[in-house]
Amino acid sequence: MNRKQHRAGNKQRARASAGTEAIFADALRRHKAGRIDEAAQLYQQVLAVDPRHADSLHLLGVIAHQVGTHDAAVDLIGRAIALNSKETSYHSNLGLALQGMGRLDEAVTCYRNAINLSPDSPDAWNNLGMAMRDQGRLDEAVDCYRKAIGLRPNFPVAHDNLGAVLQQQGRLDEAIASYAEALRVRPDHPEGHYHLGATLYEQGKLDEAIAAYAEALRLRPDYPEALSDQGVALDESGRQDAAVACYRRAIELAPDRAEIHNNLGNALKKQGALDEAVASYRAAIALAPGYPEAHNNLGNALGDLGRPAEAMGCYETALTMRPGDPRFWHNLLAATSYRDDLDAETLADTHRRFGKAFARPYPPLAPLDPDPNRRLRIGYLSSDLRDHPVAKTLLPLLRHGDRSAFALHFYADVNKPDQFTAGFREMADRWHDIGGLADAQVAERIRADAVDILVSLAGHLDRNRPEVCAWRAAPVQISMYDVATSGLAEMDYLIADCGLVPRRTSEFFTERVLRLPHFYGGLAVNADLPPLARSRPPGPPVLGCFNNPTKITPRILYIWGRVLAAVPGARLMLKYGRTYHSAELRRTFSEVLRSGGAAAEQIVFDWTGHEPLGDFLARYNGIDLALDPTPFSGSTTSFQALSMGVPVVTLPMDRMVSRWTAVMLRSLGLGRLIAESADQYAAIAIVVAGQVDAWYRQREEIRARLLASPLCDGGGGARTIERLYRAVWRRYCAGVSG
Repeated sequence: MNRKQHRAGNKQRARASAGTEAIFADALRRHKAGRIDEAAQLYQQVLAVDPRHADSLHLLGVIAHQVGTHDAAVDLIGRAIALNSKETSYHSNLGLALQGMGRLDEAVTCYRNAINLSPDSPDAWNNLGMAMRDQGRLDEAVDCYRKAIGLRPNFPVAHDNLGAVLQQQGRLDEAIASYAEALRVRPDHPEGHYHLGATLYEQGKLDEAIAAYAEALRLRPDYPEALSDQGVALDESGRQDAAVACYRRAIELAPDRAEIHNNLGNALKKQGALDEAVASYRAAIALAPGYPEAHNNLGNALGDLGRPAEAMGCYETALTMRPGDPRFWHNLLAATSYRDDLDAETLADTHRRFGKAFARPYPPLAPLDPDPNRRLRIGYLSSDLRDHPVAKTLLPLLRHGDRSAFALHFYADVNKPDQFTAGFREMADRWHDIGGLADAQVAERIRADAVDILVSLAGHLDRNRPEVCAWRAAPVQISMYDVATSGLAEMDYLIADCGLVPRRTSEFFTERVLRLPHFYGGLAVNADLPPLARSRPPGPPVLGCFNNPTKITPRILYIWGRVLAAVPGARLMLKYGRTYHSAELRRTFSEVLRSGGAAAEQIVFDWTGHEPLGDFLARYNGIDLALDPTPFSGSTTSFQALSMGVPVVTLPMDRMVSRWTAVMLRSLGLGRLIAESADQYAAIAIVVAGQVDAWYRQREEIRARLLASPLCDGGGGARTIERLYRAVWRRYCAGVSG
């Protein structure tokens, strides 16, 4: 090649280089504008001319990472590094692609290579923090994010990432500060407001969380995650209508997200729209068959519809997916209490399965001071230390207790404290909020407090946690106010009386049953009981049941239908919050009642919702006879009826849960209202319905008997319970000393 040809070649290459750089610059502009398909085509044009154009290889790899083809990204960026290993961004972006593939160790190496090349690169430090977070190395991730922020204080992504890790560590105040700093730099970032809302929600600051989600939605109205989470916060704050609206809009935007359908079901269930709730849960399950919460929640809704057998099937399905979830077990065990078609062995077997599932290899518990007469530390484990029947029953006992002989320790998982919670806290020698702690952690805390006797309250109901006792948290452990056995070998005793658990019972208990003379000593009475009506209004008899419909089985409905058929003109009032809003529930109950002989016009459903206690109790002035369900009899409900002087007819079965009302009636000398068979139940109800005027005249007497009975004797109940505690402690001391 002569000199002239060489100069011509150089000019041609220069023109080609200038052309590719112009194309590359155009590609880069389009890439930054988000027009990645156009940018990719231009990068490929550059590479067609210059296959060794490292920047085009690198950015084409970045696009591959952006669209999710991480393997192609790794190949392209790797080729760019082979051409130019000194470019920091190449190593950093290769790390992002590897991280997208889950190859975290290799990603960390890439980020460290980038940092070695440019120790002052905030992007590289931020990326290394993300990899550390994904590896579970949270403290190191925090350090990386802080390094990035130190290099670039106005770095909203790093502030946001730091907030996420701090939130994961439970350092919520610090997380909120990080999110706030990110929003100071970038206030128009909807994701930042969303993350802030999630942290505020976790702190229980519902109104502030709702406001943060609202700001995220103002900036990005089509943000399904923010809509869904705002719905959760609204739901918890009692604003179900607004929550439902959020969920429905979120479903419009993201119809394939099972968790939103599940959340919608939860809000609808609280509204009493059980039919719609069931449909929402089924929609969630159709989208995600392996979604245990949706199966569990469907079971809850079906239970509320009076279909406990189907509910149990849902809980069993949920347990196949998550065998160790205590919520699913509690719901399953509670559902057995509502069924009258299960024999004693089936009930026992279900509780044995629970006990086996939660048997724990706990460390030996060092014997405590075996002094039978010293001041004892009594621990109470409960989620019900709030406006709840358990709290209202326990509080009078503790207020009458001997504080010089017994110290009170509370281990409370109360998500919405109230004035009752405050009452327990005031009398506590020690109070521990255990929400968020694992069972083993709670047990360790109880051990550290050297609690002598731990009392698990209403273990299988609500959000209670009897599983803590499986870790042998205290040397003596007692179940109280539960409806059946705990099923736990580590639960030493169960408190009942001879009426609740007869001495020759066939019912299965893992505990030794302690029988008090009067189990209900200390039941709280509403200080402002509404006055009793002076005379009965004219008209046919009005029967009523204000129990949870979950307790009302087809068998008892059929009996009630027979009673209505035998008392022409009588009406049956069924009320429980908003539950009877369900057309399916009303239809099902009506069909069974009519099969027993009731006429449609005799059946009255009320779904006006919850109301102040005084107003609710005053409704009994319009009820002549309360009908008790079986096998899960009324307890608080029957007590409320009797406090208003209303007779209650009951049919105990072969288990403790069916005998609550019978115990109360015997205490008041009203044993004649206790039936021994379905026919006798119907006969008693028919007789009482024919004597409503006479029973109405006895209302003042029934109330007076109740108030004077051991059922309301807080002082007597406290002394009885404390004698029991002392007796079991002496038994423990004798065993240790022996």
